[in-house]
Amino acid sequence: MMTRSFGARLRTARERKGIGLDAIAQNTKINAALFDALEQGDTSRWPSGIFRRSFIRAYANAVGLDPETTVKEFQELFP
Repeated sequence: MMTRSFGARLRTARERKGIGLDAIAQNTKINAALFDALEQGDTSRWPSGIFRRSFIRAYANAVGLDPETTVKEFQELFP
């Protein structure tokens, strides 16, 4: 449940900015399907380690969230 609300908050932040997943994918060179899954609370196809953190940081930057806070919460929810 907690993980779902994290994804929902990410989606809300993105939609508030009027940014599509394709635009984030294009800017970050990261597959939009990974961000879509993230917003649904599914990180099963996400890479591990440093790539995970850089992907979530890129998403947070793209939608105007604090990257460090977002990465920290992400790592707590998806260790």
